[in-house]
Amino acid sequence: MQRLALTIAILFFLVNCALFDSWLPSAPSEPTPVPLAQPAIPRYKLIIPTEGMYRVTASALRAAGADPNQIDAPTLQLFRGDHEIAIRMLGAPENFALEFFAPAPDSTFSNFDVYWFRWGAQPGKRMREVPAAPTGAPKDSVTSVARASKPSLYIVEAGIAGEHWFWQSLSAPTTTTITLTLPSAISANAQLRTYLWSRTQDAANNPDHHLTVQFNTTRVADEKWDGQGARTITATIPANLVKPGENSIRLIAPGDTPAAADIVLLRALEMTYTRRLIAQDDALIFQTDAGAYRVDGFAGDAIDLFDITDPAEPQRATGATITNRALTFGSSATRRWLALGANARRMPTKIALMTGAELRASRPADYIIITHANFVNALQPLVKFRGERGLKVSVATIDAVYDEFGNGIESPYALREFLKWTQTQWAKPAPRFALLVGKASYDFRDYQNGANKNLVPTFLVETLHLTQAASDNWFVSFDEKTGLPALAIGRIPAKTPEQVTRVVEKIIAYEKAQPAEWHRRAIFSADDKDADFVVMANELVEKLPRDFKPTKIYLADRKGDVKATRPEIIARWNEGAGMLSYIGHGSIDTWAAGPLFSAENLKEIKNADRLPVLITPTCLDGYFYHPQKDSLTEEALFKTDGGIIGGVVPTGLSLTDPQKQLMRLLYAELFEHGATTWGEALWRAKQKMTNDSSDRREVIDTFVWIGDPALRVVFAK
Repeated sequence: MQRLALTIAILFFLVNCALFDSWLPSAPSEPTPVPLAQPAIPRYKLIIPTEGMYRVTASALRAAGADPNQIDAPTLQLFRGDHEIAIRMLGAPENFALEFFAPAPDSTFSNFDVYWFRWGAQPGKRMREVPAAPTGAPKDSVTSVARASKPSLYIVEAGIAGEHWFWQSLSAPTTTTITLTLPSAISANAQLRTYLWSRTQDAANNPDHHLTVQFNTTRVADEKWDGQGARTITATIPANLVKPGENSIRLIAPGDTPAAADIVLLRALEMTYTRRLIAQDDALIFQTDAGAYRVDGFAGDAIDLFDITDPAEPQRATGATITNRALTFGSSATRRWLALGANARRMPTKIALMTGAELRASRPADYIIITHANFVNALQPLVKFRGERGLKVSVATIDAVYDEFGNGIESPYALREFLKWTQTQWAKPAPRFALLVGKASYDFRDYQNGANKNLVPTFLVETLHLTQAASDNWFVSFDEKTGLPALAIGRIPAKTPEQVTRVVEKIIAYEKAQPAEWHRRAIFSADDKDADFVVMANELVEKLPRDFKPTKIYLADRKGDVKATRPEIIARWNEGAGMLSYIGHGSIDTWAAGPLFSAENLKEIKNADRLPVLITPTCLDGYFYHPQKDSLTEEALFKTDGGIIGGVVPTGLSLTDPQKQLMRLLYAELFEHGATTWGEALWRAKQKMTNDSSDRREVIDTFVWIGDPALRVVFAK
């Protein structure tokens, strides 16, 4: 029981929050390259899912809308990002094909890679040829590496920055068996590496962890160690245990240490072994030292060999000997090779014209919408409405942004570059509002195949209390040192056009309605787990104008009885209020322990068109980027018979003091400085925050506006 209690405590540890979702994301660090902008020259993108040699034919280009007869073949250039790739041109000008090598996609943000090509600018880079005639007796085997990994668990408090995906959690006592495939393996000594992260630590006892590794039922490693952090278990595998094809690896955590809990996380298995040079599916990628080598097992004698040591400049090898469906060649140094038969060329998943060149054109705009393409039609009533209210509106699809500012590569960096461009290159005055329309997910590569896909990305920033959290603020904070936003930004985290339509209808009806008495009602609910929650609530009540009617619903006044307190929150919400605030501990879909209120309770909310703005200085209440579940804020926003009109809510964890500062400044913008829109009120409040500590920076980064940032502040006089 003691072990179980400590395990639960570790899994649900948090700072200033009662509840915590532990499967959280890391902060990506790769930049998006600056695009080679040539608006006058058509650009086409190729979607590449896996490693291999790719062929693009004239007929495939024609099917994608390009006219091969208009392509000047000598000037055809292929790029990955802003780096030109050497290609091989084949065939006659009117019926040509191009070939290029693509390494395995390695983006943090996407399962596929994007290459793009153009013509008419300058001569293109072509593959060179390199001699590879064999000399001496050829070897038929090489050292190879087999790796097994299946990212499926995201545990933010484990791992180093950017590496928080794990395969399995091993909570002792437990045993897990994994199959590792070793193609064409031969009987020779091998080395197995098991990559782990030690999650638990018991300061009073040593060691914390014990793990035994078996290879094909034979124990090859047995290690005990102490503490948290990265751990690699290396084992020598005797030749007699290694077999071609499937091999069994068993990891046994017996749970026999004196520690209260023994939990390690498995990241990957990696085996260095000797394999025969036999083609698989008519191709083989392998590495050699200097010498002669023979590769067997091809479907025929039409075999090509490429030196892919530098993937951007592959070279076609000449002089190799081909007989009896085998290739014999010579390597002058340590090189990486691709040998492939006639059946092994791959085709891109998709070829498409790149869009978005018009996004660089200067234009007057007050209000920018970046949306998933599926939602463009559903947004048209809002575009029209904002235009009628005097805002110049510009709409861009996220794919167009990727194409023009990320060379087709899916990345939040492209979105940030676009918004920065509008501030520096578009007609003045610069745009004031940015609205993102589409759900985000921290599972950029969809490892978990979650119900919530990454339609319009967010960015994951380094934070003090959650390690990483979503920050739409990052898109508009162009000064990395301050992190302060340059314009107002908001998000409608919709998954379907119907959700977009629902929110758009709410917004238009809300702003068209005449101010009413309920607009100047304000509901305040506070947790009883910290006296500071009530202090903050009372302070905010005092900052309301005199003609506001606040209602205080504090757990402390009801001796912590959530069942007695919740009905009053529901009743006051249903009556209608301009503002609804909860202050205290929170999680993705609940307030306070109990819970005081949860997404499940939203079915009792029937406030029709009397929609409040939700303001929650708490934790995780605006967690719009979970791959499986929706936050309380989202469910309230998309509710059909009421809910909320928008919200100032957190995507991560933070402390009360910096939350107080943001709330004071927000109230000052609303009630002293006359902010006319909610997005601008939050923007200006953040600009005035002192960000001289990690705590304050975390609040600036992770408090977001869910809804339309141009939503008018509507309070009755």
